[in-house]
Amino acid sequence: MAALLLGLRLRQLGRSLTRSPWHIVGLVFGVLGALWLLFLVGAGAVALRVGAPEAVPFVLVLVTSVAVVGWAVGAILTSADESLAPERFALLPVRARQLLPGLALAHLLGIGGIATALALALLLIAWSTQVATLVAAIVMLPIALVTCMLGARVVSGALAQTLASRRSRDVTAIVLMLLLICSGLIVSVAVQAITSSPSALGVLTDVATVLAWTPIGATAGVPAAIAGGDWIAAGVRLLVALATVALLWWAWGAQLAARLVAPVEASGGGRVRSGGIVDRLVPATPVGAIAARGVRFTRRDPRHLLNAIAVLVLPLILVGSQLIGGQALDPRLALFLPLVMALMVLQITQLSLAYDKDALALHVLAGVSGRADRAGRLLGAGVVLGPMVVAAPVVVAGITGGWDLLPAGLGAAVGTSLVAAGVGIAVGAFLPGRAPSPERPFGRGSSGGAQSLAALAIMAPITLVASAPAIALAIASVVWQPWLGWVAVAVGLAVGAVAIGLGIRIGGDRLDRTWPEVLAAVSSED
Repeated sequence: MAALLLGLRLRQLGRSLTRSPWHIVGLVFGVLGALWLLFLVGAGAVALRVGAPEAVPFVLVLVTSVAVVGWAVGAILTSADESLAPERFALLPVRARQLLPGLALAHLLGIGGIATALALALLLIAWSTQVATLVAAIVMLPIALVTCMLGARVVSGALAQTLASRRSRDVTAIVLMLLLICSGLIVSVAVQAITSSPSALGVLTDVATVLAWTPIGATAGVPAAIAGGDWIAAGVRLLVALATVALLWWAWGAQLAARLVAPVEASGGGRVRSGGIVDRLVPATPVGAIAARGVRFTRRDPRHLLNAIAVLVLPLILVGSQLIGGQALDPRLALFLPLVMALMVLQITQLSLAYDKDALALHVLAGVSGRADRAGRLLGAGVVLGPMVVAAPVVVAGITGGWDLLPAGLGAAVGTSLVAAGVGIAVGAFLPGRAPSPERPFGRGSSGGAQSLAALAIMAPITLVASAPAIALAIASVVWQPWLGWVAVAVGLAVGAVAIGLGIRIGGDRLDRTWPEVLAAVSSED
């Protein structure tokens, strides 16, 4: 059974790779990202072994604990991968104990499992301060890897019923999205708090000592205890680690058995109401209907809501980073905010078709023209994102008191964002990208896939070059003549209008020629 499930997993991967070359590109990017992380882990292990061997035990206990927690969080983010979900085996004459070994191997032999195994192996470099410590670390390596995998499976199974509710999925997605966006800021706060405290090293050591006795850190706590010569503590921690694996294995088996006889089914959202104020404000045309739907989806669809939140939060992170660094807010920061927001506008407009998935068939069957589709999506995005783009320079000017730089900030914001919208709406017709389903906003394609990365490599230079006049005038108003800021606003509007017009025309004409191909591309689940 284990070989059968592992072969099934590999065949699923092979089938997805043969269906589209973009999946191969995505796999290559994933492998390259994993190799880069492994390089960082290896370099850190060597530096720790050579530069601070006395810190090896508590540092690696912390690292191992973070890895276990990271797998658990990752299980929530990747809960959309239902290729080997228990519900798929519910009608087959198999028991949970028959499926467990195969499912465990299938999860361990993914990119995440292999990368984690290699990372733990690289950490052996740091554990090589003593022969006994190195031997203990080698023995605990597979136990640590299995703990990561089992912890992730148990967390995923425990939350399966909760995340089956549409409301719970949406709330969870929003919270996780905010944590991911703010993770850099949170790390900066933590690092500054640690480095500014004279007892920071002692605090970290105490935390590592506690974690070494817990299920998430016991696997690293065994060699750490041996490094300190405490063999009794090492034995007790070994028992904790083994008991953790046994308990997690039993819990996963119980969850799997329960889902085989009582499958978890996802539920939809609440009742949809019609005739809202949005429908009364937009024109009664295909463009207006598409725009109104886009505005409504920003509230109902967690994917669109997450995009809007990201546009709103990213500038705040830049401001927060400067404050955390102990620096006064620079009014000139307003000039750089639109560049970050324009990057989000690029991705949102480029992926607008992918978010529809098979619902895009409605446009094809209704005979909606490509230009109407492009214009409607732009109008809907503008209603939601436009006020944010305009408000960002105003808020920064109010916080910093740099009202004299407001025209320059508005010029750069308007020009860059309009150009980004025009470029994104045009390129999206050629490279629509991939998007997860509304029920799983963190599923496969949540970042657009490899096709979206290729599109971004094309769109970013075009946007930068096209918006250069408005940005240059904005900078000139700061360093030379302030009145040039108002010229930047006018130039930004003019260049943006041209970009919008060209984007609608180019993208619309492309869709008119390739509606069936685009529908097939965005509807694919492989």
